[in-house]
Amino acid sequence: MNKLYWVAFKSLIIKEVTRFSRIWVQTLVPPAITMTLYFIIFGNLIGSRIGEMGGFSYMAYIVPGLIMMSVITNSYSNVASSFFSAKLQRNIEELMVAPVPNYIIIAGYVGGGVCRGLAVGFLVSVVSLFFVDLHIAHLGVIVATVVLTSILFSLGG
Repeated sequence: MNKLYWVAFKSLIIKEVTRFSRIWVQTLVPPAITMTLYFIIFGNLIGSRIGEMGGFSYMAYIVPGLIMMSVITNSYSNVASSFFSAKLQRNIEELMVAPVPNYIIIAGYVGGGVCRGLAVGFLVSVVSLFFVDLHIAHLGVIVATVVLTSILFSLGG
C-alpha cells in the first residue's frame, strides 16, 4: 500500500473513532443499557419460567445472541450514520475528489464501524458478567467470528 494511502486510511479510522468516542454517551452507553434491560426482562423474568436449554440456563443461552446483536447493530449504524452525516454536512464531496482510491475510503469507514462494534460488544460482554458466568470454549473462534461479523455488517452499512 502506498504511504499516502496509508495516511488516508489511518486518518479516516482516527476520524471515525474520534466521532463515536466524542459522543460516547450517545454511542456506547445506550447499547449497554438496552442489553441490561434485555438481561433483566428476558433473562431473569422470562428465563426463570423457561428453565434450561440444552443444559444451559436460559440466560446463558441468550447472552451470545445479545452480544452479537449489539455488535451487528452498532457496526452497521456507525458506517450508515457516518455517510449520512457526511452527506448532510456536505463534506462527502471533499472525500470523493481526494486522490484516494475508493477501497481505501471504504476500508477506513469499515475500520471505524468495526472499532465501534467491538467496543460495544466488549461493554455488553462486561455487563453480561453481572448476570451470568460466561464459559469460553474457543476464544480464537469467538474473536474471529465477532470480527468477521462486524466487518460484514460494516460493509453493509
